[in-house]
Amino acid sequence: MKWWFLLAALPLHGQRATLPEFVAGDQCLFCHRNDIGPGWQKNRHNLTVKLKEGSESEYRLGARERKRNLRKSGYGKFAMEESAGGAWDPAKFNDRCAGCHATAVDGATKAFAEFSIDCYACHGVVDLEHTNDTSKILLSKKRGRDPKQIASICGSCHLRGGTSKAKGTPYPLHYVAGDDLFTDFVVDPRRADDTGLNAGDRHVYRNIRDVLENNSDVSCLSCHVVHTGSFERHRRVLTSAACLDCHNESGPKKNVKPYTVKSALCEY
Repeated sequence: MKWWFLLAALPLHGQRATLPEFVAGDQCLFCHRNDIGPGWQKNRHNLTVKLKEGSESEYRLGARERKRNLRKSGYGKFAMEESAGGAWDPAKFNDRCAGCHATAVDGATKAFAEFSIDCYACHGVVDLEHTNDTSKILLSKKRGRDPKQIASICGSCHLRGGTSKAKGTPYPLHYVAGDDLFTDFVVDPRRADDTGLNAGDRHVYRNIRDVLENNSDVSCLSCHVVHTGSFERHRRVLTSAACLDCHNESGPKKNVKPYTVKSALCEY
């Protein structure tokens, strides 16, 4: 039985009723200020939402292709400007965007604990003893990196088109790194073969399908270095079928296919 059909029959066994307490990223950077700190301020994950320059109350969602203005509308909530100078929607960000552009979204209120992507989103609940034994922290080299676990962590944001069974939101309910994302989050990996899907999304679906169905040991972290944003591993990869999502079959690798984003969810 394929996994996307199996998921539909699963009860919410082990689904978290509430989110656990966690160590905020500012505390992490106290110790990691020299190795992670210098680059983190410019890291894309840290900038999914950012304070607008010169403002103390208005924020910016997105970059490059599409940007939206945000402003605080209560604890852990943003109102979103529909268009430049337009009306402010008090619900859209928390209903549709918060699960991937903020950290620790409460399922009952849809309020987030931290705007943008915090350390907790990928490393989960941190055992404070990891300072003496790094195997106690998720995704550390000493602990080892399980491709299926990585598929859950990265897929919780990058599998656009999924739906929470429990809440119907386009992001999972109370997912914590280290959990099985697919207990609650239902996606159809056949979208990896959808030529109408943009290359980036199709690539994510293809990789996660290979990991979950074919036990591939190639994960997102095989090529992407999240903390530094380095693409060096990507440049060194050998040509495979997955490369052809973005690259041409012949000619220099730097000549890539046109990248067009098509997302009804993200509206760009």
